[in-house]
Amino acid sequence: MYNLLQLREIFHLEFLRWFGRKVKKGYALKGGVNLRFFFKSFRYSEDMDLDISEIKVVVLKEIIMKILQSPLFNDGLKPFGIEKVVSPDILKAKQTETTQRFKIHLITFSGEDLFTKIEFSRRGLDEGIVVEPVLDAILRIYKLPPLVVAHYNIQSTIQQKLNAIAYRTIVQARDIFDLYILSSQYNPTKTVQIKINGEKKRKIYENIYGVSFKQFQDTVLAYLSEEDQPVYNSVGLWDEVKLKVVNFVEEL
Repeated sequence: MYNLLQLREIFHLEFLRWFGRKVKKGYALKGGVNLRFFFKSFRYSEDMDLDISEIKVVVLKEIIMKILQSPLFNDGLKPFGIEKVVSPDILKAKQTETTQRFKIHLITFSGEDLFTKIEFSRRGLDEGIVVEPVLDAILRIYKLPPLVVAHYNIQSTIQQKLNAIAYRTIVQARDIFDLYILSSQYNPTKTVQIKINGEKKRKIYENIYGVSFKQFQDTVLAYLSEEDQPVYNSVGLWDEVKLKVVNFVEEL
């Protein structure tokens, strides 16, 4: 009924629903899942990333493990084709004052073993956190009820993507593609204008042009919808994506 990318997405949505019942503030959804749930991205994400503060490491660990091991949570996923959730080996999981990582396996009724990861960063919360409902267009696909989540707004999300392209040791094609999606939704007259200096812009340009179509194929293309994959499976179109992002950055 649902493809493998959608099954991960269902898990992310329902996890956020349960997490929001336990944690009311001091967190924000970020990354690709944020773009997907709030900014009309058609790129699915295998993993989910959040920033968090205030909650102690041991307390958050207990909250997450109780959710993952809850029979009610697991039963709620079965109608979608997920037979069970395999919780991480918490003795081996990274649980530090800066990062808490939970590696999870979703076992489907048809026998697939789907990997996903939920990672919490404790390096501080950025500005621009808003609490909003997930897009109806996403929830309707799965016939899920409304879901409200704390996440980063478009300005903060663009800033995070710009920083990722400028400063990552290895530049990721997904960050370029995400900026491509965000670029048409950013309206500087309705929010605080994003400003970056010339040196940072030059670094971003250099890094964007250095990401090959092969990298895009290997790390992004498979995470697009089946309808969009053939559209974007083109060297020329990838060059157009990069050019649009460069022009967008130039205007900031």
